[in-house]
Amino acid sequence: MKGWAAFFFLGMTTLGAHAQTTLGLTLGTEHLDNGSPDWRETSIGLQHRFAPRHTAGVALTRTERFNLRDSQISANYALPAGERTVVSLDANASSTHRVLARHGGGATVQYEFAPAWLVHAGARTTRYADERVNQGLLMVEHYFSAFSASLGWRPARAFDSTAHSGELRGAYYYGERNSVGLILAGGKEAASIAGAVTLTSLRSAVVVGRHWLNRDWAVNYSLGRTRQGDFYSRNGISLGLQHTF
Repeated sequence: MKGWAAFFFLGMTTLGAHAQTTLGLTLGTEHLDNGSPDWRETSIGLQHRFAPRHTAGVALTRTERFNLRDSQISANYALPAGERTVVSLDANASSTHRVLARHGGGATVQYEFAPAWLVHAGARTTRYADERVNQGLLMVEHYFSAFSASLGWRPARAFDSTAHSGELRGAYYYGERNSVGLILAGGKEAASIAGAVTLTSLRSAVVVGRHWLNRDWAVNYSLGRTRQGDFYSRNGISLGLQHTF
């Protein structure tokens, strides 16, 4: 799974149809059960909405894993390609790339094929110091009452081998813009372990949410556990604060 602080596919939803900007800060920490130092991550991001389904953003991230420190810049852009279709692009780069990727980029298409039913399809390529990882995505999402549910498949190609993982998401929306959700994932993925990329099994359960304090300020959070093959288990938490203006 790519980051616990990541939100559901519809991203940052806000009131009204006018243009607005969101500034956010997120702090996260993860404890490993194999005696390795805790992982830490700090991210600051700026997201602008030009119109409904038309957004652009940039983020700076500072990561510390296995006593190795990395910095990364990432960007995203989404725009409607019709009444039922949204195309999203993203890219990232790290000048240090000790544990993070050297650079990467991808694209996702979201299509509403029936009322309250969405399909997401995408591809991504990521270049680490010594290996390239190609990933795919196919996910179906459904909204009903105050809930949503989605089921996804994520294949990955590295070392001339293909790994597969599955993902199940559910969310409950309360109040006007608040949400809490559960993400379950399992299978095999390409992961960077102490600076080396390897194919490893994955089992993960994460609770994510956003709660608005008032019209302009919101708190984001995540709490979860990940088992990474025979290497370690991680217990993590992240907290974020965002301001819309």
